[in-house]
Amino acid sequence: MKGLVLGGGLAGTLAAAALAEHCDTVTVVERDRLPAGPEPRKGVPQGRHLHNLMSAGARAIDDLLPGTIDALVAAGGHRIDVPRRYLSYAFGVWNHRYPSNQLFVSASRPLLDFVVRQRIPGTIEYVEGTDVIGLTGGADKVTGALARDRETRSTRELAADFVVDATGRSSGTPGWLAELGLPAVPEERFGVGIAYASRTFQSPPGAVEEFPVIGIGGIDDPYSRGGVLMPIEQGRWMVTVAGLPGGEPPTDEDGFLAFARNLSHPLLADLMAGAEPLGPVAGHRTADNRRRRYDTIRPWPEGFVVVGDAVSAFNPIYGHGMTVAARNALSIRNGLRRHGNAAGTARIIQASVTSGGLDAWQLAVGQDIRSQQVLAGEKPDLKSRLLYAYADRMGRVARRRPDLFALQLDVYTLTSPASRVFSPRAALATLLGPTAPPLLEPPFTAAERRALA
Repeated sequence: MKGLVLGGGLAGTLAAAALAEHCDTVTVVERDRLPAGPEPRKGVPQGRHLHNLMSAGARAIDDLLPGTIDALVAAGGHRIDVPRRYLSYAFGVWNHRYPSNQLFVSASRPLLDFVVRQRIPGTIEYVEGTDVIGLTGGADKVTGALARDRETRSTRELAADFVVDATGRSSGTPGWLAELGLPAVPEERFGVGIAYASRTFQSPPGAVEEFPVIGIGGIDDPYSRGGVLMPIEQGRWMVTVAGLPGGEPPTDEDGFLAFARNLSHPLLADLMAGAEPLGPVAGHRTADNRRRRYDTIRPWPEGFVVVGDAVSAFNPIYGHGMTVAARNALSIRNGLRRHGNAAGTARIIQASVTSGGLDAWQLAVGQDIRSQQVLAGEKPDLKSRLLYAYADRMGRVARRRPDLFALQLDVYTLTSPASRVFSPRAALATLLGPTAPPLLEPPFTAAERRALA
C-alpha cells in the first residue's frame, strides 16, 4: 500500500508515521524547503512563539514514535511535572505546588519539529518546495493528489492508496471535494481574535535547571490578558504575552516589557529584567476557532482523511493544537490496525479525528464566547451566568485544594474528558471550598529564590 500526506508540519509528520506501519512507502508533500536543523521556517508562522505539548499529546507521540520525548529532552527540551513545576497566578492568588499528576513538554517549535522528523521511519520520503493543487479520483475514492513544483511550475500526479490532508488552516479540501462532486462541507467558526507577542531570553546564570513554568492570568477573567514564561532548550526562557482586541501587546521592546509589568502581577517583567534578550519581539494575531465537519459528509470518499488544523483549528492561547494533532495520528494508525484499508475505514477514522478534538473545541469556544460577551458588553443569559459562576468558584477553590486542581489539570491536558468538571466529585469539592491558605506571593522554592537573587 502507498501512503501520501499533504503537508509536512507536525500534524503531517505524525500522520506519516502512523501510515508507515501499514504502507510500503509514504510520501509527504511540503510547500517549504525543510531546514537541516531546528530552525524557524515560513510555513510555521507561530514557530517563534511559545508551544506547550501536554500530557495526552506527549503520550500519543511516544506511542507513535517510541522514545521521541526522551530524545527531545536529551536535545534540551524540558519534561515539566505539573503542578510541582508550575506557578500560576489568577483570581488574585498563586496556586500551591502539589505533587505532580500531569506534565508539559517544553521546547521551541523548531526543535520539536526537528526531533520528530529525525525519528520517522526511513520509508517516508519528503517532496519539498511543492504545492498541492487538487485531489485525484472521484466522489467514491481519492486516488492521489496533483502537485506543482514551486520553482519550475511543473505539475504531476502523485498516486496513492491512502491520502491524508494535513495542510493546516489554508487547506483547499472543501473546494477539492466539491470538484469531485461531493457536497459542501459544513463549517463552524467562533473566535474573539487574540494577539500575542513573544521574546526569547538567556536565563540568568544562577537560574536553576528545573526552573518552573510561570503563568499570569487576570484577576476576574484568567484569559482576557496574561502571559507565560517557559524554560526551553539551551538554558533559555521563552515569554509570551497575549491580550484580547483593544488590549493587544506591543511588539517594540519597551512596550512589550511595559505590557508584562502591567499584568495582574509583575513577576514576568521582573524576571525578564534580569535576563538577556535574544533577538527582537515577535508578534502574531490569531484567527478564529474553526471546525470543518467532514464527519457529516455522505458519502465520504475511501482512502482519504483530513487531520490537524485542516479539520479543527483552535485559539492557540489554550495550547491544545499539537496534542490534538498527535491524537489524530493515533486515530489513523488505530483505524488501519482494526480495519485495514477496507471499505468504510476512512469514514471511521474521520469520525474519530473529529471526536478526538471535541474537548479542545468545547474548552476553547466556551471560554471565547465568554470573552466575546465581555468585549461586546453583553449580559449572558441565566444558564451562562450559572455556568460562569460555577467555573469561577471552581477556579478559585482549586488553587487552594489539591484534589480539585489535579482534576482541572487532567481536563486541561486533555487526559480526561471535559465533562469531569461537572462530576459529583468536582461539584462537591467546589462546594466544600479550599483546604489550604491563600498564597499571595510566588511559591518559589528556597533554591529558586537563591538563584534569582
